[in-house]
Amino acid sequence: MTSPALTGTHLRTVLAHAPTSIVALGSLVDGQPDGMIAGSFVGISLDPPLVGVAIQDTSSTWPRLRTADAVGISVLTENHAHLVRQLAGPKEHRFDRVGWFTDGDAVHLDHCCAQLTTHVVEEIPLGDHILAVLKVNDATEFSTTRPLVFHGSQVTTVAPTSH
Repeated sequence: MTSPALTGTHLRTVLAHAPTSIVALGSLVDGQPDGMIAGSFVGISLDPPLVGVAIQDTSSTWPRLRTADAVGISVLTENHAHLVRQLAGPKEHRFDRVGWFTDGDAVHLDHCCAQLTTHVVEEIPLGDHILAVLKVNDATEFSTTRPLVFHGSQVTTVAPTSH
């Protein structure tokens, strides 16, 4: 089997076959909620409790979030599908008509299936991204609602489990 020359576009097409979770990262910055969408959330370690998120190195939001005392991670559900573009859009409108609450400086979205309160412990530059390693201070699961994933270049959900 031969493959086309490896370009960023071709690699993106290939990687679209692997579903990735969609989470919202959020913190209070100057007393206001600030946040972003990430589609590269991964568990790293249980002891110590660490998770990671890959963030585009050109992000204008991450430099604000990374300095907060805490970063909230909200695992989005099928009920948040209509919010993904808004939360990735212009900063001044990201939280318009979005339910949220805080845990210290961490901002969490309402009605997520899981939420983690974290803080940044390391940032590793990797290609055109930064791998942010975050220590989990608290983690809560709320529902069995289907989580959102990015698959086939679309926001979708995972299939329900059959019993």
